[in-house]
This record gives sequence, structure tokens and C-alpha cells, in this order.
Amino acid sequence: MKLIFLSVLSILISTFLSCKSSKDKQENESIPFETVLKTMTFGSETAGTKLVQAQTDLKSFEVANGNDMPKELLEVNLKENTLLMVMSGIKNTGGFDIEIEKIIEANDKITVFYKEMNPAKDAMLTMALTYPLHAVTIKKTDKEIVFEKIDLKVNDFKK
Repeated sequence: MKLIFLSVLSILISTFLSCKSSKDKQENESIPFETVLKTMTFGSETAGTKLVQAQTDLKSFEVANGNDMPKELLEVNLKENTLLMVMSGIKNTGGFDIEIEKIIEANDKITVFYKEMNPAKDAMLTMALTYPLHAVTIKKTDKEIVFEKIDLKVNDFKK
């Protein structure tokens, strides 16, 4: 009888220990975001990422071909929001894209996951310079924000 009781007790203890607490679940939460601008023409000639917390941060963003700053970016309320941008840089043809997929908060750090998509080698493409950019907002935060590129496989490009 003692053996059965100890067996059941050990199974229950191991079950409880293997379950994640609600605190652990909260440490890895998805953060909602809103797309402000997704464009192929008003991005930057330089590939990269940009975190904008104030208007002065936005002034350092150079729009491709000396174009005016897109009004969508200028209208962001930076007192209430943080603006996050990912840019592919200058591309010689159409068919390229960049997109923020998800934003995760974990252990006082926010990670922005994004992917870049390239056209298929045999695709018929528009012969024009493009500047893919995706800009989103999240609620204002002072937490550390890092960008992480998601590597795509050939079959991942099917949208």
C-alpha cells in the first residue's frame, strides 16, 4: 500500500514540477502592434532597423531619393507610441519585401521578429528601384528593444 501511495505521490509531484507557472507564461508575451506604413517606394537606401522614441530620432531617417518624409510616419504620436521600422535597402527590381512578423516581450526585453523575402530566381519582375520598408507602432516603452531576422527557407515565401 505504501508503495502505491509513494508511486502516486511521486507522479503528482513530477507533474506539478513539469508544469510552467503562470508567471513563466507572462514572461514571454506577444505584444500587439499596428502597421503604420508598408511601402516599396519610401523606404531607405540603406538596409537595417530603426527604433524611434522621439521626433529627433525620426529626423535622422533618410527617405530614399531625397523624398519627403511619409506623412504616416510624421503623424505617429511618439508620446504614447514607439515606432519600429525595418528596411531592406535599395533593390534593383520589384519582388522584394520585408515584414515584421511578431513582437515578443520576455524578461524585460522586447524582441521584434522580421523577415525579408526575395523573389524566385525565375520570377518575372518589374524593372524599377524599390525600397521595402515596414513600420509599426507599439505602446510606449522604455524596455530594451532588439530586432531579430527570421531566416526563411525556399518554401516559406508562399504568401
